Amino acid sequence: MKSIVESISREIVAATDGRTAGIVTNVFVSEKLARVRGYKAASDESEEIGLIPLRRLIGEGDALVVRNLSAIKETTFPECPLGAKVYDTLGKLHGVLRDLLFDEKSGAVLSLVTDEGEITPERVLSFGQRVVVLRAPEHDKMFFRRSPAAKPPVKKETPALQDVMSELPEPSIPLAPPAGSAPEIMEGESFLFRDYAFLLGRTVVKNLVNGSDLIAMENDVVTPDIIVRAHRSGKLVELTVNSRK
Repeated sequence: MKSIVESISREIVAATDGRTAGIVTNVFVSEKLARVRGYKAASDESEEIGLIPLRRLIGEGDALVVRNLSAIKETTFPECPLGAKVYDTLGKLHGVLRDLLFDEKSGAVLSLVTDEGEITPERVLSFGQRVVVLRAPEHDKMFFRRSPAAKPPVKKETPALQDVMSELPEPSIPLAPPAGSAPEIMEGESFLFRDYAFLLGRTVVKNLVNGSDLIAMENDVVTPDIIVRAHRSGKLVELTVNSRK
């Protein structure tokens, strides 16, 4: 059985390349937190984020070892929402998600660790970056359907304008950066998640700023990104003092 928090900050070593490929900052999960798909690798040299599938690991001890850098893949899987508030469908708060325990071979999630203890993954109805929703026993037979994606309004053009537009080439639309991209983990910062993992999931009690730069807002839940920003601004002590479980 593996724990996410215990794996955070471990170095990722490529055996045949003779180099490290960053550190572990989280895991990627499947829908409803049923399975861990692999570790999230944050590079020391760039802001690129990659997935290390569990099956590509050849060693897992003080560091994670892969055969070569091709083991690190792009992914669209969501990250585990560490620090998210956990509610059930009756509106009861079960604390925040502190950790995830999973089988190291299959990736099957065994339990969610919250302030109230361990919760079976079968109770998870949905999750986002800030909230995990559990199905309350009273709603076992209730059907829940995901909301359809909102369609953008269709702008009506006059026939003359449509004729003109049809002669123009299709515009290229730049892709937006993925939401929640983590800041680059610099050399020497891997200690952060080893020594400050206890801050994950805490609630910030007042705005935390560095000059004109906002590090965290009041009521934000502490995430790995906030810990990195606080460290670089010399505000780790202030973050510790001004956050609560």
